[in-house]
Amino acid sequence: MTIQSQGRYYLDMARQVSKESNCIRRQVGAVIVRGTDVVAKAANGTPAGVKPCSEGGCLRCQSGAVSGQEYEACLCTHAEQKAIALAAKKGISTDEAVIYCTLRPCLTCAMICLESGIRHITYADDIIFSQDVEDAYRQLIAETGLVITRQGTSNVQPL
Repeated sequence: MTIQSQGRYYLDMARQVSKESNCIRRQVGAVIVRGTDVVAKAANGTPAGVKPCSEGGCLRCQSGAVSGQEYEACLCTHAEQKAIALAAKKGISTDEAVIYCTLRPCLTCAMICLESGIRHITYADDIIFSQDVEDAYRQLIAETGLVITRQGTSNVQPL
């Protein structure tokens, strides 16, 4: 399998996983791969033990908040965060792994990926961040060597 087809394969898997999301605003999936082994996969949504977003569990999603605002009230966990936490819960290292995401990770998720040993992020759909966030993203990449690759032909979406 070529690197290109491998990327498509794992992004297709992330798309399937995203269908498990209970978030009513946006469904996102993430798959963590070490070598050729899938070590964790997850969709965004409310944490374990919290009523699903689709059933009113997340007050932000229920409120009709404008996209990109009022995240301090959001109870939904990002797919990347859930996948990394699941690997940790199972005692599986994510060091030197690649994460495949249906959506470009937010800056916080990119930093969490780095802290967990993930050095390569491949994503399908792009997202527009503020210029400050884009500048911080560029700094993070320049100083850490984080590799972020977009694969696919999806549309750019505002956050």
